[in-house]
Amino acid sequence: MSTTKAVEFGLVIQPDGWFELADWTPTTTPAAALGCDLTHPIPLDREITLWVDAEGLTNGRPVNAPATPVLRSLGVARFPYFGPVLLTGPTDHDSARGNGLKEDQALGLIEQYLTRAAVKVPQQRTR
Repeated sequence: MSTTKAVEFGLVIQPDGWFELADWTPTTTPAAALGCDLTHPIPLDREITLWVDAEGLTNGRPVNAPATPVLRSLGVARFPYFGPVLLTGPTDHDSARGNGLKEDQALGLIEQYLTRAAVKVPQQRTR
């Protein structure tokens, strides 16, 4: 039986549609991952927490439209979120950070985006 802890991740979705699968270490904070000063956690279920920049609108961050299909698939109301958003595991009641996502959870969220967002994959021209 292995005593090493599985690698955990945070999934950042940027307003331009870029996904970043970041290592989630014990010293990683939601604010650092989002590049902001103040974050707000939104528990989506027992397994996933959404973190947003609490001052994104007032700081002039762009609307994060690419995150909408992923959040909608998780049952999140259709509010505009400003700036990058972060998805982690459940929040730790002893601190102001979430536990990381397991690799299969993070990759599943990316797959949901790719399959539900009507993303057109470039194909070879036939003419």
